Amino acid sequence: MACLSYSAVVRYFLSHPVLTGLSHKAEELAIFAFVFQLYFGAVLATKERAHFRVSAQLDWLRPPFRRWRFVIGDVIWLGFNLFVVWQGIVLIGSALERPEPSMALQIPMQWIYMVIPLTFALTCFRLVQTYMRPEPEDDDPMKKQL
Repeated sequence: MACLSYSAVVRYFLSHPVLTGLSHKAEELAIFAFVFQLYFGAVLATKERAHFRVSAQLDWLRPPFRRWRFVIGDVIWLGFNLFVVWQGIVLIGSALERPEPSMALQIPMQWIYMVIPLTFALTCFRLVQTYMRPEPEDDDPMKKQL
């Protein structure tokens, strides 16, 4: 937030070349921070079972079976995550072969790209972990609404 506020102030009120150069760096830092926050937020949402799911058609299942109601979708999701981990590793390998710095901060992009396979691998771990830990007692959606 501070980076973007700084950029806005410099863009509209100050026009010194040094401040403008720092403004570009602040914007790029804000973009990287936002992307990292988004990916790590997805990992946290997986851990907390907070991703959006359509479950009304499966809520009638009894508690022993309710834990497994999302297994088909989760297996597809796990496969997708593993595919993205693999493609992220390929992307990092490509960035290592042909180094490319970021525009303003001059950070090697392979360091920025590492967030992709890292967070998708963590999402895989958290997804599998949701089946290993005990099911919450109050998983009945009707009880949550009351």
